[in-house]
This record gives sequence, structure tokens and C-alpha cells, in this order.
Amino acid sequence: MARKIDEDKILRIKEATKQVIVEKGIEATTIAMIAKKANVSGGYLYRTYAGKQDLINELYFDKVNSLFKELEFLLALNQTSVKPLIESFIQNRVIYFLNEPIASKFFYQLLHNDNFLTTDEIKTANLKLMERIKKIGIEAGEISSTITTYQLHYHILVYPVDYINFTRKNIFGEHEVTINDVKSITENILKILK
Repeated sequence: MARKIDEDKILRIKEATKQVIVEKGIEATTIAMIAKKANVSGGYLYRTYAGKQDLINELYFDKVNSLFKELEFLLALNQTSVKPLIESFIQNRVIYFLNEPIASKFFYQLLHNDNFLTTDEIKTANLKLMERIKKIGIEAGEISSTITTYQLHYHILVYPVDYINFTRKNIFGEHEVTINDVKSITENILKILK
């Protein structure tokens, strides 16, 4: 008989994973640390996930899928210009960072860790989505035909996350991330893509 999965425990495990990784780093994080933070036994965690990598992969794939679904939704709202799509997407990244700083920092760490690669299915879906965005952008005069799909992917999905997290570190002591950053990030991306 299969054991019942306790959704509350799963949620605690996922939140604990994000917190511990942000505090300790991906490599230093252990299942024992996650279990302790989530207030569950290590055995329960291993009954639910094959190991740390399996757990983190699930969180990573869930986030990547949610971002692609968000972009698809935004694309469906406007089929004639990419500016509103980019601006809304960036606004959502800033709001996400301001409201969920641990989750935002966690995703940033995974985005820059070579152990986390997307599946072929996600790559194919992303490629098709970026090609649709590029087509609309070219037709609207917002994206140069010389921009590659790879460049488009980076500037829409990765650049905002990098900018927000670089600004978060406030290394020059001049700036904090605010909703006012949306316009300037959007303008920067559109200039690069044109």
C-alpha cells in the first residue's frame, strides 16, 4: 500500500530547500539540513525524493515551466508588440523578488549552476515560444532579424533576473531594487534587441 503524501510537509520541504540553499549554497546543502529546517525526518524526505538533486530539479522545473506559461499568457494578450510582454514579465520578476526574496534568490542560484539543465521537452517548447516572440518583434520593428533565439531567451528570461540580483547586492551602495526599475530594464532590453 502506497503511503499518503502529506502536502503540508511537501510544501515545508520545498520552502526549507529554498531557504537552506540561499543561506548555505547548493553544494553545501544536505538533505539533513533541509529535513531539519522543514521539521521532517530525513527518512520522510528520502521516501518522497530520490535525493537532494531530485528535490531541487523538481523546484527548478516547476519554476521554469511557470515562467514559460507566464510568457505564453502574456503573448496571448498581445500579438502585435513585444514591449508589453517584456515590460509585464519584468514587472512580475521585480514584484516576485520584492514579495518572495528567498525564492527569487534560490532561482537565481539555480539559473547559474551547471547542474540544472532543462529537459528536451522544455527546450523545444521554449524554442517555439521564443521564435513566436521574435516573429512578432520583427514585424513590430522592435527586434532585429539578426537577434538569435538564444539571445532573445537570455535577454527576456535571464537578464532581468541577473539585473535584479546584481542590484540586490547593492555593491555600489547606490541602488535598491524597486518597481521603478521595470521601465529602465525594459528599455535596456528593447535597445539590445533592436
